[in-house]
Amino acid sequence: MPAGSSAAFEPYVALARPTTAEDWPLRFDAADAGADDGWRQIEIGHDEVVLRRRVAGVAMKAARPLNAYLGLAVALLDPEGWDDGVAIVLVHEDPALSVTLYSAPHIDDVVAEWRGWSAALGRPMLVTQADGCHRPATAMIGRLTLGEVRGRRARRGALKHRRPSVYRRRGAGRPGELTVHRGERELSARD
Repeated sequence: MPAGSSAAFEPYVALARPTTAEDWPLRFDAADAGADDGWRQIEIGHDEVVLRRRVAGVAMKAARPLNAYLGLAVALLDPEGWDDGVAIVLVHEDPALSVTLYSAPHIDDVVAEWRGWSAALGRPMLVTQADGCHRPATAMIGRLTLGEVRGRRARRGALKHRRPSVYRRRGAGRPGELTVHRGERELSARD
């Protein structure tokens, strides 16, 4: 795990995912190996992530906009494969600013939490590659997730069946049968 993440001290973290407006901002403490007391305070809001810690007796505060984070990645707690734990990490280009939001010993509930955190924070879902790079879990254009292309809906007829059902009960008129009598003001379809 990256330096500064909570996986070094607490292998399994389960934060309550915010679901209502009253749940924001989300505040919690996480383990941080670089901090004096071994902890940092994290505050996640709708548009900003604030990290606070004390290093060499100096209080530090790092505030970053939420859109500076790449997305939510699923990562193995032990890349060598000795432990099968997985974590959901809010990934930043600087690993010290990445935040572990959820971790579990098994992969069973991770996908549901991954989708939920992605929807709550409005960040894309990422997959961590073996070399440490991240790629989107689904095809995307900006924040828009692309789905599969669907074919056109099957219809019974192209144009001839587009008449309203009332007119389908009657037959269509023929242009030659319409006559107008001289001196009369109405049109008649009969002879």
